[in-house]
Amino acid sequence: MKYKTKMILTAIGILLFGVLFAGSILLYGNVEGSPETLELAQSFMKDENIVEFSEQQIVTYIGYLFIYLAVISFVWIILGTAAIYLLKKESRGKPAGILLIGIAILGTLSTIGLGMFSGIAYLIAGIMAVIRSRPA
Repeated sequence: MKYKTKMILTAIGILLFGVLFAGSILLYGNVEGSPETLELAQSFMKDENIVEFSEQQIVTYIGYLFIYLAVISFVWIILGTAAIYLLKKESRGKPAGILLIGIAILGTLSTIGLGMFSGIAYLIAGIMAVIRSRPA
């Protein structure tokens, strides 16, 4: 089991994406039926002088953002789990490293920077796996 450090870093990335996933689900549940959110949207619209949208539309868009973050975080969790599976097969270190590097870049960009720390953990694990798997 020569990829133990890489698996631990990948597991940390999975855990951090899991926190983003759970947080998105919880925030979606609190945004949709909350009168405080509607009140906040009204004050935001008044302050910014927005007349194109209604308050309910803004709350709905915020809810869609949380659904998007939950779905995309779940995808990166699944792909991180696949990378750990590839790392367990010791002959598949380089493909796992490339997968982790790709997940790191796309995960950070697709979560609008909220998955930055997860991406850093994936990136470090991916670079370590690619470097380690080079033939001597």
